[in-house]
Amino acid sequence: MLKLLKSSIILIVFLCSAAGARELSLSAAVKAAVLNNPEIAASKSSLDAAKAKVPQMISLQDPRIGLGYEQIPSGSRNLEDGMKMYTVQQMLMFPGKIYADYRMAANEAAMFDRRYKTKILEISSAVKTAYYDLFYVDRSVGILKEVKELLEQIKKSAVSRYTVGAVPQTDALLANIEYMVMSNELRIMRQEREVKESELKSLLNQIDAASIETSAALTLPGDIGKEDDFRNDALAQRPELLEMKAQIEVKDAQSLRSKMEFFPDLELGAKKRVSDGWDAMISLSVPLYFWKQGYGISASASEKNALEASYKNMKNMTIAEVKEATVMANTALQAVRLYEKGIIPQSLSAVKVSLSAYKSGKIDFQTVLQIEKTYKEAKLKLYESQVKYGKALAKLERLTGKAPE
Repeated sequence: MLKLLKSSIILIVFLCSAAGARELSLSAAVKAAVLNNPEIAASKSSLDAAKAKVPQMISLQDPRIGLGYEQIPSGSRNLEDGMKMYTVQQMLMFPGKIYADYRMAANEAAMFDRRYKTKILEISSAVKTAYYDLFYVDRSVGILKEVKELLEQIKKSAVSRYTVGAVPQTDALLANIEYMVMSNELRIMRQEREVKESELKSLLNQIDAASIETSAALTLPGDIGKEDDFRNDALAQRPELLEMKAQIEVKDAQSLRSKMEFFPDLELGAKKRVSDGWDAMISLSVPLYFWKQGYGISASASEKNALEASYKNMKNMTIAEVKEATVMANTALQAVRLYEKGIIPQSLSAVKVSLSAYKSGKIDFQTVLQIEKTYKEAKLKLYESQVKYGKALAKLERLTGKAPE
């Protein structure tokens, strides 16, 4: 059974490679980016490093062990003529300093955690944007192919009618020109596709992978939601805001650490004479140069004030960005419904009717071309509106801190 499964997987991989392309859904693209994107991996490593520093802050400094010789006779160069003594010393930092260091490290770890989540949302949103761009190009290529086939029919009809003298030669010439223009647009769009595909592959860290084919249609929600809900969620859960909150808490801990510098550290020591007895010692650091601590407290307070101002500005920007994304989503959704239910079906019917009418001489050639262009633009606008809608939803997801889907 296992051999059969392996053989099936190998066969599927071979067929995909032979085909030179693979269909990739939007959700699969996002999952691949979260797993493989180098920026996300780098952010995760920074988070792991920050977490590893937290327990270090509550550990004592390494003790110092030494060997000494005392009372060496004058003129002697032999250490053994003196009294051999073993020493051990342990520095004990003031408990408030240990607590402040621990708070700083813990808040820095929280800051890097938010930064990591921000990076995931940022890359996921970028992947969705790149995927939507590639989807639009793919659908545009399909539309241009369809219109090119229509133009070929129009061209044949114009040539046939010109041959029998039913229409002037300009109809045949214009039909051929339109056909060549459409062929050139198709070529340019295929070149643009290579660029968009490369951008998506870069985000997925799959530069050398087989060609990517987007899904035939986008699965987008039929309802957006309330702007107030998006705004409240963004203000409460946007990772960038939570990261700035953690930065402010780091500055609080730094200020506390500067205040703790006014308190002395304690150092304990013991000496053991080899021949006889032992000594004990205790010493305190004297925070004599107190102005250093004052400058540290002042610097931390200024940095905290700057961060709080930036935090308020970020909240204001968040409200504005939610408003913009919501309006964009609503506008795009209305356009999608309009083109799907009204404009495109009528444009397609107009194309079919105009082609038959031209063959029978009921309308002129310019009218046929205009109807064809209207149909092409309508279908392009539909996919453009779908892409705008998807991008707006992706932005709302990033702003509200929702996990990528």
